[in-house]
Amino acid sequence: MKTLRIISTSLRKVLTSYGFYACVIITFVLCFTVEIYYDISAQESYSVIQVFMSYSNEQMLANTDFCSYNVFTKGVDGWFPMFIPIVAAFPVIPLICDERNSKFRRITAFRTTKFSYNTGSFISAMISGGLAVMAGFLLFSVIAFAAFPNINEFEASMAESFEWWIPESYRFFTKLGYPYLIFLKFLEVFLFGAFSAIPAFILTSIMKNKYLIICIPFFIKYMITQTYSKLYMSVYEDIENPNEKLASFLDMTNLDAIKNIFSLGDDKWKNILFYIVLLMGSYIIYCITMNRRLDYVE
Repeated sequence: MKTLRIISTSLRKVLTSYGFYACVIITFVLCFTVEIYYDISAQESYSVIQVFMSYSNEQMLANTDFCSYNVFTKGVDGWFPMFIPIVAAFPVIPLICDERNSKFRRITAFRTTKFSYNTGSFISAMISGGLAVMAGFLLFSVIAFAAFPNINEFEASMAESFEWWIPESYRFFTKLGYPYLIFLKFLEVFLFGAFSAIPAFILTSIMKNKYLIICIPFFIKYMITQTYSKLYMSVYEDIENPNEKLASFLDMTNLDAIKNIFSLGDDKWKNILFYIVLLMGSYIIYCITMNRRLDYVE
């Protein structure tokens, strides 16, 4: 009950903070920068906002890349995965740092146990990041489905060509249809935001500067992304004998895989196991660090 009280109290604070709504707005804007169409003749890529401003509905009906569901699913691609460590930290990090600097967190911490306080704070940080990112994506989704043509508006042959792969990745699609896919995508986005909030939150156990706490995970994510890009290139240095073990390891430990976790087929269980281990490891590190602090919450 104490843990639930900590979660409830923290979420009420987050939902009334400027950081939460800053995250929603930034997520909303980033979704529109995603490239959804490449014009071969002009050799130019078009983002969501460029297509929205340049193409008529009749022109969009000539290519299923402009299908509303396709635009919807690509909303968290592009630059979004790179910036999400910063974005997901906005709802809770400024709040935690301000309360710590003002000594206000001592009041909450002394009314509960260390376990309840640490667990409640950890869970509420994940929920806050996930909800804020999902809320921004929801606003984008409303516009995407309203502004771009539905798959049913395309010719039957084009719609069939677009949907051929979906039943193979989503076994219940034939029974539940697109609402099922949309629900899963929102769940993926929530989990993406929740997990992306963890690195910055762990840093609050050893730092007070909210600007460093928010920015450090971004630089770490950038270095990891660059490293993985080079490793993926090395996998296929020998085209005839690619390094399949390395490729499998990189796919399993890909930090961005969670935003498409339900479409990974049987391999998704490896990714899920990796994320569970990562989650438990992060929680243990946070608890150990907080329990060893002499000032505890200050």
